[in-house]
Amino acid sequence: MHALLSAVANVLGGSSYPAATVMLEALPARDAVFIRVSFALLAFLPFLYRGRARFRALGRRDWLACGSAGLFGFGLPLALGTVGQDLSNATSASLLVGMEPVTIVLLSSLFLGERLGRAKLAAMALGLTGATFIAFQGLPRLGAAVSGRLLGDLILVLHGACWALYTVIGKRVLEKLEPMDFAAITTVFGFVGIAAWAAAAGLRPDAWAAVPARSWAALAYLVVAVSLVGTWAWNAGLRGLDASTQANFVFLQPLVGVLAGVGLLGDPFTAWTAGGGALVLAGVWTAHRA
Repeated sequence: MHALLSAVANVLGGSSYPAATVMLEALPARDAVFIRVSFALLAFLPFLYRGRARFRALGRRDWLACGSAGLFGFGLPLALGTVGQDLSNATSASLLVGMEPVTIVLLSSLFLGERLGRAKLAAMALGLTGATFIAFQGLPRLGAAVSGRLLGDLILVLHGACWALYTVIGKRVLEKLEPMDFAAITTVFGFVGIAAWAAAAGLRPDAWAAVPARSWAALAYLVVAVSLVGTWAWNAGLRGLDASTQANFVFLQPLVGVLAGVGLLGDPFTAWTAGGGALVLAGVWTAHRA
């Protein structure tokens, strides 16, 4: 069940890339992040109220962990990912999220004491290889990676690494909080950070009235399916799996992102997509068996 929930979380996460592409067609990146997190916070309010007794029982170190996960493991990578994709593209975003499982594996070994066996390393190698084939549509080409989108790609590398903090920090906090509680409280801290960034840099609410329904629908999907359901499913899966095992499920994201792009945006489906997808699924299966 925990593996299934982790898979669901990453299927939803993979679908976020084409949805974000549609959202960013009409909304500036900063405005899009602020609106998305604001609505996500409203969606989490009933769960914040429901979990109030558990929140009161948290100690100082638990609150520090929740704050750190919310600010640096949720709010910061969400902002970095949206800005990075706006400067680059959805394909780069779906590939460079591979920094997340790599960083999770390293940090979980250092700070959670998780053992890295051959099966976990093999699963990571399969996932990285498959994700690379999908994103590059062939073998990696240096000229494609170092292009005019370099700044966006570098931001996306940092975005993937920061997402890992949410998992590594949250692993122990989830021993005291329900998965939805942790999702809700970290959203509060993430909102505070993003609101401060938006206030300092300025928003463009005058442009919101001209945003088409297509972009608002994409944003609504990101709030409900990805931020609400997806985050809960990730936390629920993490409760029963090692962080380093769950990390390999992230490689489902580029596969789902490409398939969603094919179905919704008319992107081509190639032999490299099929082969890379097979490697990704083999990696996920290997991680589940580890």
